[in-house]
Amino acid sequence: MKLAFTLIELIFVIVILGIIAAIAIPKLSATRYDALIITEINNLVNCINNVGSSYTAQSKEDQNIPSCNNLKCSQIDYGDPLDGNITVTVFNTATYPKYCKKVKELADQKMLEGIHKFGGSSIEDY
Repeated sequence: MKLAFTLIELIFVIVILGIIAAIAIPKLSATRYDALIITEINNLVNCINNVGSSYTAQSKEDQNIPSCNNLKCSQIDYGDPLDGNITVTVFNTATYPKYCKKVKELADQKMLEGIHKFGGSSIEDY
């Protein structure tokens, strides 16, 4: 009857755990990186939608929207706050070069970059 593990058995288990860790850790960090990119894209989409909503409701663009202030790779140019147009620019920064490059690719796919025109009438109290 065997009461303990041999040294060979313990080394074998440690090697297997090392192999599993070598495979799993890069996958987890890649998932985190993808989540940051999606967060940036979602902030950009929310920013555009919120500016459009504020223009429709108040006939002017709200320039203090939290999702617009959290952008790392994008810039919103409001121009005249009463004209209903904003210009979205996605750029590459030295701080986040790979990150912003991927954000720009996704923004191009979703046609988020460029001029966005908002219309409609304001909501008035009667």
